[in-house]
Amino acid sequence: MHKKFYIVAAAVLTLSACSEDNAEVDNDWEERTLEGQEAEYVEVDALTAQQAGVGVPDEGTNTKNTQTPPGNAALPAGAVRVQSAKIIDRNGFGQPMVAATMMIPVGWKTDGGIVWSQNMSGCGPNVPHINWTASAPDGSSAIQYMPEEKWSGHNMQYPGMQQGPCPNVRVTDPRQYITQYVQRVRPNARMLDYRERTDIVDGVAKMMPPTMPDSYGIQTRQWIGAGDVLLGYELQGREMRELVGVVAIFSKTQMADGMGGVMETYSTFALPSFSYRAPEGQLDFDKAAMLRNSYRADPSWSAKINQFHANIARTNAKGAADRARIRSQTNREISDMQMDSWRKQQESSDRGTREFNEYISGVETYDDPINGGSVQLDNTYDNAWQLNDGTYVLTDDPSFNPYAATGQDGQRLEPTR
Repeated sequence: MHKKFYIVAAAVLTLSACSEDNAEVDNDWEERTLEGQEAEYVEVDALTAQQAGVGVPDEGTNTKNTQTPPGNAALPAGAVRVQSAKIIDRNGFGQPMVAATMMIPVGWKTDGGIVWSQNMSGCGPNVPHINWTASAPDGSSAIQYMPEEKWSGHNMQYPGMQQGPCPNVRVTDPRQYITQYVQRVRPNARMLDYRERTDIVDGVAKMMPPTMPDSYGIQTRQWIGAGDVLLGYELQGREMRELVGVVAIFSKTQMADGMGGVMETYSTFALPSFSYRAPEGQLDFDKAAMLRNSYRADPSWSAKINQFHANIARTNAKGAADRARIRSQTNREISDMQMDSWRKQQESSDRGTREFNEYISGVETYDDPINGGSVQLDNTYDNAWQLNDGTYVLTDDPSFNPYAATGQDGQRLEPTR
């Protein structure tokens, strides 16, 4: 696959899950899908608070509160309490590295990371890929990043032609792809609703290098698709709801096949898919958007992985050239022109690397009073607090009292100037 797709994969994970321009559409979709669900959600229950150590303020803090902490206090409606979690690459570059960070609800446990298992088929999960989960203490709710994938297809059906190890995949729109995808990853789920994510499409499109113009009889078209699907299924005797978000880059190339016909080839590069699961009546779309939006790729790891894929691309380019010379004994000139066009596309991709890595949206940067430096948090909340244990509370309540709600003191975060 082209190196640019791996760069896009890192960039798109930082896109805002819900843009302001699409807010009205998102609200309509949420109102439909929330029919029959409960109106209120408990963000931090007693078990989560106990596991997080709530109720014991740290010594040496600037402010002390001597009143007895409430026994069953809860956060204000709509507020969430989160902590930073690390997604680790344990095997890729000689020693474990932090590949990315993201916010997860306090008390949740994580599993997985960056996977380097070999895939020699040429289709399916990439090498490496992300497979990472954060789940609630009782396992009922969870968020997951599932592997990025690549698929290809063609219209060549000549007599005696054998199908390779990969299926002939010719999908051209996100709904078609996501329907096939959920049938594979959630085979027993029911598709309850679907919406296009034009806001994500617009954001990714701005980061993509321009497609090379048609030349030498080769016509190439490239487009982006993004969608969210709402699933329903039963898990351990409970009815669940799961939001799955998919972003994919599609391309189609066509050229004369030398026998009076037109050869068409298709490719699909699906970026890591995000999912958020909760029991029926407890799926909070705003919370899902905030968690999805908090993903941040680590710059050091991103630089190494981009170099890794650049090396692979160069190796593949040489192999493709060798195979082209063997296949095109009678048409060497056309083959050389095709490879020249491909190399120009790679050069255009390299020019866009910096823009991809720098793309960040939907966050506010705050000064970090405990650890020093700064921290980026979702910007859809009016107020951000850091508690003494290092976790964060995001809320729209201007009168939020951290001790009354969590049993420990905290500091309101100020935006970095």
